[in-house]
Amino acid sequence: MMITRVQKLIVRQMAKGYTQPEVSAYLKRRGITPNSLSTIEKELLKLKKEFKAQSMVHLFVILIRKGHLKV
Repeated sequence: MMITRVQKLIVRQMAKGYTQPEVSAYLKRRGITPNSLSTIEKELLKLKKEFKAQSMVHLFVILIRKGHLKV
């Protein structure tokens, strides 16, 4: 299972403690698209579904275990 560049950026920023609106603003400041709040929500839902995560915390644990996110 692969995650996209934008998904990686979203997850990394959220792992740092940023909220979804803050992540959206971060992507916009850097000219990275897609960057809307609804896109961030959709990408997180896709990841939860793809990795069969029950919650955001569960998703982050799975991503760490699979090497997609470093602590």
